[in-house]
Formats: sequence, C-alpha cells, structure tokens
Amino acid sequence: MPEIRGKTLVMVIQAVESEIRRLRALPDEQTVPEDEERLVAFENVAEELEDLYEEARATETSLPAYARLVKRAD
Repeated sequence: MPEIRGKTLVMVIQAVESEIRRLRALPDEQTVPEDEERLVAFENVAEELEDLYEEARATETSLPAYARLVKRAD
C-alpha cells in the first residue's frame, strides 16, 4: 500500500467528516436517493480512514486522537 503522511491523512479525515455532516444535515425535502448512498459510502470510508489513522498514530506520536479530528467525545 502506498505511504501517506500523517498530516495528509488528517486533512482527508476532516474532509470526509465534513461531507458526512453536510449529508446528515440535509433537510428531508432536499434529499435525493443518491444522498443516502453517498452518506453510506462516506461513512464506510471514514471507518477505513480511522483504522489507517490509528496505525499512523503508532509511529507518529504527534498526531491528535481521532475523536479530536472529527470533534467527537472520547
């Protein structure tokens, strides 16, 4: 698998989380079926990124906790 720097991974995680929040915040009357599919796809990507991030934190100790990146409580 190609290497990715921790800081780059941080930016990707935050971008994915931002899209998840945007999709979840859409009013029902503004959503289309593709929005639900897109939300599920982004949630799946977020799970994979969380696993990769935890691996990166094992070697890059300066990286913050994943929950801080996505502004969740631990």
